[in-house]
Amino acid sequence: MHRLLLILSLLPLLAALILRKLNADRALRLACDTRLSVTANTLARKMLDSTGHKEVELKTRKRSWIGADVIGNGWISLPAAEAEGVTARAHGQAALRVGLYLVSLKNPAVISRRRWALRFGHVFPVFTTLVVVFALMVKLPALWAISIVVGSFGLACCAQILTVVAELQAASIACVLLEKKRTLPRLSDEQAVVAATRAWAWYAIVPGLLSRLM
Repeated sequence: MHRLLLILSLLPLLAALILRKLNADRALRLACDTRLSVTANTLARKMLDSTGHKEVELKTRKRSWIGADVIGNGWISLPAAEAEGVTARAHGQAALRVGLYLVSLKNPAVISRRRWALRFGHVFPVFTTLVVVFALMVKLPALWAISIVVGSFGLACCAQILTVVAELQAASIACVLLEKKRTLPRLSDEQAVVAATRAWAWYAIVPGLLSRLM
């Protein structure tokens, strides 16, 4: 039984890892090589202003846990280091968060489900691992312990995969906005930021704890 649980858990886990490797990691590494003349914070401000959302506040946070809200009622949060960044990677993250904010105005339910999935993916595997550690002390078989922990990651991956549509919608909106409004003066910069934005949409498909280890 524990072998079946292990195999079924590995399927979504491997799917999430492959999707991130193919769609995010390499593209984001390449995006670090492209430097723009403005900061990511400035780009986000231009995107918001061009859509008539001048009242939206851009906040910066030095540190935040992976399940923390990145958008809210009238505000968008950017990591402090990325907000002042000039790489296409930093700009892509800022553009995606603007896209998430715009999606939240039209379809808040999608964003709520995504927010829940991110928190679940961060907390559930950690909680399960702690429970299993204590269970090992009362003679839980090691193979069952491994299967249960991997199962928690597999379940978290299912939640991430099923709700990634929110990030993909946000990336699509942000990319269309960048291309139609010509927010960036150079076409090469625009293409680099668009590629990074689409890559960031796939980045959080891996659960929080596992993502930090990659």
